[in-house]
Amino acid sequence: MGLLRRKHDDNAPAKTGKTRRVRKLGDRISEARQLRGLVRDPDLQAVEMERRGQRTLKGLWFFLALGLVFTTAGVQRFLAGGTTMVDPLWWAAWTVEPMFAGLLIVILNFEAVILSYNVKPDHEWWVRLKKVLLTSTLAMNVIPQVVPLVRGNWAEFNPGSAAVHAIIPVIVYGIAEVIPVIQAKQRKVLLLIYEATEQAEDTEDADEQEAPDTEPAPAPVPAPEPSPAPVSGPAPAPVSEPAPVPVMPAIRRAPRLPAPILHTLKDARSRALAEGREFTAADIQRVAKLSADIAEQVAAEFATHNGHAFN
Repeated sequence: MGLLRRKHDDNAPAKTGKTRRVRKLGDRISEARQLRGLVRDPDLQAVEMERRGQRTLKGLWFFLALGLVFTTAGVQRFLAGGTTMVDPLWWAAWTVEPMFAGLLIVILNFEAVILSYNVKPDHEWWVRLKKVLLTSTLAMNVIPQVVPLVRGNWAEFNPGSAAVHAIIPVIVYGIAEVIPVIQAKQRKVLLLIYEATEQAEDTEDADEQEAPDTEPAPAPVPAPEPSPAPVSGPAPAPVSEPAPVPVMPAIRRAPRLPAPILHTLKDARSRALAEGREFTAADIQRVAKLSADIAEQVAAEFATHNGHAFN
């Protein structure tokens, strides 16, 4: 008996159509509806942009530090020459390249700030100082590599080492140039996200202010035409005045809603129908800043025409 009951229970979902796959797809659809509203949230977009930007900047700073270690060693070798560790010049030579790189990074960071406000540095020394820093580091890394070639000692010349000492300084300063640009672009994207949100809110407030609060006046009834003047002869039969045309009261319709509010209301209606209840004016006021009167009209429009009149 228990075996037959278990077999009947297993076949019940197949008969009703609510199988495990259907329930799983229904859960995914409900999750997608919830995510659709969250993806449009400007704060979530700003957080995602900030997180991805920080991840990119951390990677660039890491590789920039590795490149500076290499260029610092090349500059120290060029400046120290044949000195030893007991000579103060040997220790001072280690500070030259970090000083050059630090100056460049400070300049580029400030450049990123003003670029985010669409202000470009136009002073001649701005570009000139960056070129001097790059050329100095590049020269101090390459000259020791090509000295044997100038002296004619081909055995001591290593073309691979010379190429690496020439390429890495350019890459390091290229990364230093890209980091401020990424910071400026990231800030610009954040401003665009919030600017679009503010424009949508201003449009919503303007539509609420322009919504009609009174019913339109009824159309005037045309006056009856005057009867012709009497003529001699038998008196004409009295002419009855035409009955006034009945005026039908104007039917109020919901005001036209902007696209962002309409999408939000449709999402809220889908959630209400998924929960098995009616979409009411209280649901509308919960997701949109609408008056009680307008919310009742919108709810009636959704119940009658499924919201097609707003399109």
